[in-house]
Amino acid sequence: MKQMGKVACIVCLATLLSACQSTPEGEEGVSSQIQAENLFQGALKAHQIWLNKLEGTEHLKVYSPEKYALMMSSWQKADSIFQEFNESPEMALKSYSLFSSSTYLDRFYEEVVVLEKTLKELEHLKRVADDVLNPAITQLDYLNSIDARQYYRSEYARLIRFYAKLFRLVENSELSDAREEQEEFLERAHSLEIRAIKKIYISPQEDALRKLRREDVRYYAPISYAKVEAEILSGKGLIERSPRAFAEIQQVVSEIQFELAHAQHIAQEVKALRDRSKDEYENFILDIEAKLLQISLALNDSDLRDQPLRKQAAQIKGEVIDARRLYASSRQMSGAGREDEKVDSLTALVGIQQKQIEQLKARLANLAEGQASLNAGQVVTGKGDYELNYPQQEVSGVLPTGRTASQDEWVDK
Repeated sequence: MKQMGKVACIVCLATLLSACQSTPEGEEGVSSQIQAENLFQGALKAHQIWLNKLEGTEHLKVYSPEKYALMMSSWQKADSIFQEFNESPEMALKSYSLFSSSTYLDRFYEEVVVLEKTLKELEHLKRVADDVLNPAITQLDYLNSIDARQYYRSEYARLIRFYAKLFRLVENSELSDAREEQEEFLERAHSLEIRAIKKIYISPQEDALRKLRREDVRYYAPISYAKVEAEILSGKGLIERSPRAFAEIQQVVSEIQFELAHAQHIAQEVKALRDRSKDEYENFILDIEAKLLQISLALNDSDLRDQPLRKQAAQIKGEVIDARRLYASSRQMSGAGREDEKVDSLTALVGIQQKQIEQLKARLANLAEGQASLNAGQVVTGKGDYELNYPQQEVSGVLPTGRTASQDEWVDK
């Protein structure tokens, strides 16, 4: 029995010792889990921050394609590592490879450090280049706005290579060379701008002129055709001088289009006339005369067919001028009538104001008379003293009648 009791005591002691030893180990395990979770949450937050930061950074590529490529490569690695322990947070603290003591979390933050360093370098280059190469950047933006690449792809591609060279010079801190090369870039870009504007505004008109030439307009209406050519040359000259004077350019384009339509109509009339037989000449002239007759009848019911066509046209022109002058004068008279109405209204308003002024003057006069009568009740006695002769009941708080009060005493009262 004694032996059994000893065994029981030993078992109890062993159990107690085992319990005492297992409690710290359990606490340490819980602490490790909490630490791993905190580290995972920190990595999750860092991943989201850089995901937002790198969004829309494509514009930094021009400042240094190599640095931009390095930054994006680091991001791809960091993102890949993060995805590996994203599903199982406990992997964050596990060894990344057999040949390295770094954990997944360590490797993730190593790539984040590269990301941050490279992004800062790119942003610094951007600040310097934006200052030094501002004219070139502005010019290229304008070329893109008019879609110069669509019209001259080869020249635009060469210009882009030259543009990239400017940024390489800035990256290498060769700022003076960058400024010198920028001048040549601007000359080339300006030349491309002029060509693009001509392509946009003048080329369609030249295409229309070539179409007229194929239709023998140059043969049937050489004078009108030459007028179109002259207008096109004028438009080209304007663009070469002022490629951004769009109001004037549009005006020239409208004039070219007018002359194109005019040349086409004249050519059609000449061709129709040539196709007529001699017996149809009279009807052709009578048609023209009938049109002039309609105009003269509309103007003043006059029939001018007893005169040559040239005189008919001249007389109709004179009547039209007279009609326009009459219309303009009638508008001026109606405008003068409205001005007279305005003057009458203003005159009436002035009269009302004068009456109000007279009324104010009358009120002021009445006030002046009242003040004079008030002063008449005061008699000056001595130096600065007044004798008050008003009845005592009319002035409250005054001195007894007949007593002389100095100014100081009156003020004190």
